[in-house]
Amino acid sequence: MNLKNSISQMLLLAAAAAVSACDDWTEIRSLDTESQRPDPAIEARYEAAVREYRASDHQLVLGRFDNSVKVTALRPQHIDVLPDSLDMVILAHPDSLCERELEEIRQMRAAYATEYLCEVTYSRIETLWEEANRTEEDEAASGDLQTTDETDGAQGEEEPGVEPETDGFPAFCTEYVNYILGLCDKWGYEGVVVWFDGPSLDFAGESERARLEARRRAFLEPVARWRESQTERRLLMGGSLDLLEDRSLLQRCDFLLADGRQAEALGAAAEKFFRLENLGVPADRILLAVSAPDAAGVGGVFGSQSALTATAEWLLQPAASGRKAGMLVDNIQNDYFDTGLIFRNVRGAIDILNPSPKN
Repeated sequence: MNLKNSISQMLLLAAAAAVSACDDWTEIRSLDTESQRPDPAIEARYEAAVREYRASDHQLVLGRFDNSVKVTALRPQHIDVLPDSLDMVILAHPDSLCERELEEIRQMRAAYATEYLCEVTYSRIETLWEEANRTEEDEAASGDLQTTDETDGAQGEEEPGVEPETDGFPAFCTEYVNYILGLCDKWGYEGVVVWFDGPSLDFAGESERARLEARRRAFLEPVARWRESQTERRLLMGGSLDLLEDRSLLQRCDFLLADGRQAEALGAAAEKFFRLENLGVPADRILLAVSAPDAAGVGGVFGSQSALTATAEWLLQPAASGRKAGMLVDNIQNDYFDTGLIFRNVRGAIDILNPSPKN
């Protein structure tokens, strides 16, 4: 056999072997999915360990979650992807929960004893009120254009007996606050977070001060009444609490939130914490709120370090009044994406505050 024939036979044998190998590779086989599922006994022990941890004395980590998307396309839009060791989750859109959300909440409560809170924000109510008034003013202005000729001679004159326009915001505000508080019964929330971020009264004139005080009462008095009848539920308050002259409601809160969500440095966030401590609030009732990056990836850092891990390290240092209560992570869903570990910064912060092999 010459060399040329030998080479031809070897190539034919190699081709036959390749075809046989391809047949093996392309053969359709069922996947063994059962072996990939966690062992039920191991999973049950893990869930019990998380619930035991939740009931222990530890520094808390809360997350504020944007649940505005109802028809999800990405995993971070799901409530059940959040780290198991979160103590409480605040839903940014607490009403109109869909079946998927309710099922995910039910599963997380049952497995890990996670608590869920609704929230109400003073500035949000003001925005809704201004938008409603702007629509009415636009409609009124449109009607006024048709009657300008009839009223030109009477401009500047007031009809006798007509009362000056009153501020309709207090009634609107009270109704809205009661609506949010009612969601605790409607959806079974464990409590409510109340953000007061109203203006200061320091430089207000007499009439303006009276107007702002009425607005404050309309916002806070429904919360005070709710607290009296809902002692088993949680009440958290945050925002510009040092601006409140009547701080009696603060004493009846489970925790107060030092609002460092807009801070760009650890010192600025810590200053919010010290303001509450200077009011006489013990450190073990103060949670420091900071932000993960926003949807555009902006923020969430203090210098070159993650704001979340930097805050956790700072919280380990005892305050003048004792151990600090913990932290709240705003925009928590934005910390999901990472090539190595989802929620890397949140998990890092939890592990710093409460070291454990898995969180």
